[in-house]
Amino acid sequence: MANRLEPAGSAGASADASRTARLRAGAASDWLPVILLALGVVALALPVLTTPIPPLLDYPNHLARLWLEAGGAAEPPFDRIYAVDLASVRTNIGIDLLAAWVGPLLPIERFGQLLVLAAVVLPPLGAALLNRAVFRGSHWWQVGFPLLAWNWTLIAGFLNFQIGLGLALLAAAADAALSRRAGPAGMFLLRAAFAVLLLLTHAFAALFYAGLLAALALGGGWDFLLSRARLVQGAWRVALAVLPVALLVVLAGLSAPALPGAQEDPSTQTSWEGGFSLYHKLVTLFSAIGAHKAVYDVLCVGPFAVLALWALARRRLRVHAGLLLAAVAFLVLTFAVPPKVAGTYFVDARFPLMMVLTGAAALRPDLVAPAWPRRRAAEALLAGMLLVLVGARAAWVGSVWHERQADVAALRRALAPVEPGRAVLQVTHAMSGPARRTAPRGRYYGGSGPMLYEHLPALAVPWQHAFVPILFASRGKQPLRVLPPWDEIAGPDNTTAVSVHRLADAEHAALPPNTDYVRAWRTRFDYVLVLNADQPDSEGPVAIPAGLELVADEGFARLYRVHPPAGAAPGTTR
Repeated sequence: MANRLEPAGSAGASADASRTARLRAGAASDWLPVILLALGVVALALPVLTTPIPPLLDYPNHLARLWLEAGGAAEPPFDRIYAVDLASVRTNIGIDLLAAWVGPLLPIERFGQLLVLAAVVLPPLGAALLNRAVFRGSHWWQVGFPLLAWNWTLIAGFLNFQIGLGLALLAAAADAALSRRAGPAGMFLLRAAFAVLLLLTHAFAALFYAGLLAALALGGGWDFLLSRARLVQGAWRVALAVLPVALLVVLAGLSAPALPGAQEDPSTQTSWEGGFSLYHKLVTLFSAIGAHKAVYDVLCVGPFAVLALWALARRRLRVHAGLLLAAVAFLVLTFAVPPKVAGTYFVDARFPLMMVLTGAAALRPDLVAPAWPRRRAAEALLAGMLLVLVGARAAWVGSVWHERQADVAALRRALAPVEPGRAVLQVTHAMSGPARRTAPRGRYYGGSGPMLYEHLPALAVPWQHAFVPILFASRGKQPLRVLPPWDEIAGPDNTTAVSVHRLADAEHAALPPNTDYVRAWRTRFDYVLVLNADQPDSEGPVAIPAGLELVADEGFARLYRVHPPAGAAPGTTR
């Protein structure tokens, strides 16, 4: 009974017991988001660990280069084709350094899977931990962060970039705790050390870290906007926070033997590719959550965003002001930066993911009132719903990746006849944008975007010890060099697979940039590999030129042996 009298001291004991029970219940509820987030990370890992060669655009190219850096370049025939110089590059070489140190200990495909796993897991995990750090505790909102793992820069195979963003978020998440222990001088050194690691991993990772440090220096409230004096104080805190990163970037630039884009004409290093396009920028913005099909991306990530909007409408959305302003800054950069800078493409596509990760970390929706008697159950339900979406999106991506392993198997069979030291030229059955929607899923980004298979021929390097002209070896960007005379038929960065129709008129045809080596296919190459051969070419039926002999037809991939014209020897590069 409510009015029942109790012995002296029993009321205090009862209150203590009740308080202890509430604390235990709260601790248990704090652990639930952690457990569900861990399950979400496992869901992300499953497609990676069960797919030997995922359909990530640049990934096969990176894998071949890493194999060379792990020791392959020192063995015949590559000891006279390639040279590795890790000291020639100051940034974007994180995975290259790992390949030189750890690569010899692992099969190259397993090593590559671990890199892809880091590229998938680290960005959303780092954002979740940053959210936990700035709002001081776990929360059901963090369970949805793995939804942000799948995006264009991942599908493009930008491994250093993805891993670098994740490391920057982890460093930012640890910043407050380290500051309390290290003091100002120690923190300067720690931030400088993180900047070195991030700059080696990717230049944009260092930029992202600087932006996160600036956001944390501004703080979670809007008080720095209340007066000019507070604004000046905030600017001073930002300057001190980012100073270690800025100094390291300047030192790296001054000491680098060559900067990215050094191999290109200065007039073409930066380009808007036909001028500013609002449509292109909106598509670029969507790439932050875009994977293999837009409708599934929206269906999975949309509810995550709706929860934040719902909390905003109910005025139950907590915000970290500094991080939110940083997200807005990355949004502005998406529209302000051209697609090509310093000879590097898709530069503007780097900022949308920064914006989304930072914006998610800046928010804490409190949809359930603290006094509601079933608050814990409601929060568990929200977290469970997010975990279901995480699993569904990972399963969808995994199904696409597993389906494309048939192409990898076909390529391996088609390349089997290639002897070590031979030169293999890649071409493709090219498809128009609308036609690409009918191709097998996962061959083109978003169904009608860039072809995701065009760097698969690079696997001829570790598989058959053959030469391909498409390996990334640009001065100032990669530590790989193509030796003479092989450099005469090596494509610079961002080369592509041209239509098989170009073989018939290669000497006089207008070829895409960076593909002039195609003109020498009769005299400098031993084999021609045709990709996407099970799909129709947009220019019509293909007439194979004289001088090509079909060696293997595996559907997706066909291999032709080159018979040189009279008086010429095959493979004169050697």
